[in-house]
This record gives sequence, C-alpha cells and structure tokens, in this order.
Amino acid sequence: MNDCETRADRRPDGYNTARPARRKLFRRAGVLAAALALGLAACAQPRPTVTSKPTAPPSQIAPAAQQEPQVSALPPAGLAPPMQTPPAVREARVAVLVPLSGEAASAGQALRDAALLAQFEVDNPGLILQFYDTAGTAEGARAAAEQAKDHGATLFVGPLFSHSVQAVTAVAQSAGIPVLSFSTDPSAISANVFVTGFLLGPQVERVIGFAAEQGLQRVAVLAPDTPYGRAAADAAQGAAAKSGATLTRTAFFDPARANFSPTIREFADYTRRKATLEREKAGLAGASDPAAAARLKELAGQDASSDVDFDALLIPASGTALRQVISLLKYYDVDPGKVKILGTLLWQDENLTGEPALVGAWFPAASRVGYDRFTARFTETYGHPPSQLAALAYDAVALAAALGQTGDGSWGRLTANSGFVGVNGAFRLNPNGQIERMLAVREVTATGSREVSPAPTRFVQSY
Repeated sequence: MNDCETRADRRPDGYNTARPARRKLFRRAGVLAAALALGLAACAQPRPTVTSKPTAPPSQIAPAAQQEPQVSALPPAGLAPPMQTPPAVREARVAVLVPLSGEAASAGQALRDAALLAQFEVDNPGLILQFYDTAGTAEGARAAAEQAKDHGATLFVGPLFSHSVQAVTAVAQSAGIPVLSFSTDPSAISANVFVTGFLLGPQVERVIGFAAEQGLQRVAVLAPDTPYGRAAADAAQGAAAKSGATLTRTAFFDPARANFSPTIREFADYTRRKATLEREKAGLAGASDPAAAARLKELAGQDASSDVDFDALLIPASGTALRQVISLLKYYDVDPGKVKILGTLLWQDENLTGEPALVGAWFPAASRVGYDRFTARFTETYGHPPSQLAALAYDAVALAAALGQTGDGSWGRLTANSGFVGVNGAFRLNPNGQIERMLAVREVTATGSREVSPAPTRFVQSY
C-alpha cells in the first residue's frame, strides 16, 4: 500500500499549464464553496506517479437554492485596506481507498486522477488527500483502512467494490469515520457508510414514472436472469405502483444461452396472438366488401395480432443481449412503434444508433451539463476523456473539500437536506446511507440521443 499526502498547492501530474489555474465550481447552501487548487506534496514515502487517467466528468457541488456571494467594494484610491488576520486553516485529512494494483488498477488510477483534479480545482488549503492501495480485495481494503485510521484520516473516500466496503465498515465505524464508497450495492450500506454510485432503483423509477406521465400505464419487464435483472424487475414493480401504472408481465432470459427465442416467444404471447390473427384473416377472406379487402391487405405482413398487454417495456440489458432481444421482439411482432422500449443507465454510454428498432426508446441518464464540462477539463489535464466512474471520485473529493473548508471539523453536513450539485447533477446523501440523484430522461435517436425530460435541479421533499 502506498500512502501519499497531497495538498491543494501543486498541480496533478500531467496537468496542462496552459489552462487557467483554477475555476470556481462549488456552491454550498447559498455560498460559493470554492475554486479548485491541487498539488502533490512530498510524502514520507516516495510519491506514487499518476499513470492511469480518470474516466469521468467534472462537477459543481451545491445544495438546492444558491446565490452568488456578495463582493464588497474596493477601498478608495490611495487608501490601503485594513489589515486582517487570515483565518486559521482547518485541516481535513481524507483517505482515498482505491485499487492501485491488481486487476482493477486501471479503474483505481482513474479514480485517483479525478480525485487529484478535484483537489486542484477546489481551493481548500487545509484539505490533505492520502491515497491507499486496496489491491481490489477485501483484505487489502481492510488493511488500507486500518493504516488510514492510524494516520489520522477523518473521512474515507472509497473503496470501489461492495466486498471492500463491507471490509472497511468495522474499521470506520469503530473510529467514527464516515465512508463515501463508490459502490452501487445497497447491501453495502450501514451506519455512516454511504454508497455514491448510481443505484438501480431510482433509475427504474425515473424512466417508468416518466412513461406513466406520458400515458403509458401498462408496463412489462423483460430482463436478464442475473442479480441486476432481478433487481430491476423488483424495482419496476415498486415504480409502477408509485406512478399509478400496472406491471402486466415479467420474464427473464438466460444471457448465457445462445438462443433467447423460446423465452421471447412465450413472453410475447405469440402463440395466442398468432391464432387470433389467423381467425381474423380467415373471416376476412370470405368477405367481399372493400373494407374487408383493405383490412386483409393491411394484415398480410403480420404473423400475429398486435394486441400485447403492455404499452411500455423495460429491458435492463445492453450490448449483444439487448440487440438480440430487440431483434426477437420484432420477429414475434411486438411493434416498437406501438410499444415504448425503456432502458436503464446501462444505455448512457452505449452507441445504440445501429439498431433502428431502438430509435424512440427512453432511458434515464445523468445531467450532461456538468459532466460535459468536467470531461473537457479532465481531457485537457490528462489527455484523454474520463469515465463515468471517475466522476464519482471527483464529486466525493470536491464535496469533502467544500465541507471541510466551511465546516466545524466534523462531517455532519454530508447529509444536508438540500443536497449538492455535482458533475452528474443534483444529489444528496440520506442518513440511511443511500444517495438520491436527480436524473434526466433521454430518447434514442438515429444519430445518438436527445434529452426529453431534464433532471430536476433541487430537492423539494425532506428525507
């Protein structure tokens, strides 16, 4: 495990000196929280180099309603301003627990790069970052947490994996140290241990809620038979009930099988619908009126009736599995022109333009405004774009810097009811350990996607 302190007075390795030295990004409860400044201070041990690049966009961290700070007027010409004693710098020692070795080292380096960028950009001279290598294992995470605790850390940022979060929990709780993990697993949550990744339940709730608002009241789920797919189906049941919609049917396909056809055929109720259509065609064939002939011609290209019992279909899958499912749905006469296809955040970074049947589909997504700005700054600094994961590290460190700068030395305001605005939009940490994120809804187009429902910018309900 390498432990290195970094302070906000030097730039991250790879920083492009041509860019402005700092930018104002974070606002907190009506006050501009800070502009960023980062540096690598010397360590007792050799400083680890920043070799991997992060992968995520920049952000702003702020609560609900915010105002620009008031700037006092300059003193009259010729008069020197009164001497003031600068406030004492309050030290905030934050341990970043990430895999800097092992199979997940590239992800860990990306998280580290984003954390360093956040420290550089949020001007808190009292913020001290210490990086500890978890090696991507539970044992490594536990040892890293013990070392960080012994070094005086008051906040843990990370670790990445659920098993690592569970491994550091006892260490953190025994010392009263809050944990801002990067996990998306709700089972990793416990007292003062938060997950900051994008939770699946709110994604499903957002997209089904939006569909219901558009009048699509009958929802079905076709999901992979995996923990993720099962969790999505469970979330869909709650989301439908909350939005006033009805969950009409749910089915699971085995993503390990080469052929999903039997599952999709049964899900689509193809046998009954085919028989229904054949009876209608037979009845029309004996009729001689023009209307019957026109209807028979209209049905000529169909093998089954179009009377499925759902208006919207959630498919929490991506990649080859998604494309195979969509192709089979078309084959079994589930018309994407009549059934709105819904996805999850899995679609956010995927190129879906190669599948015409997905054009018009909806999926939840993080707000692009802060993310795109963060991506530009990250790319300028490190020479390549960040990943969505890196944005989590940026926001966590920026939040720590902002709160550490204005706080009383404790981290009680992590759960501020008004929330914050980060790289991925508005979010807040609940006292129960979950994170609430304001999500947009995007629609797949022939050339990419477009926003059809923007992410809200503030929380209107209390916990």
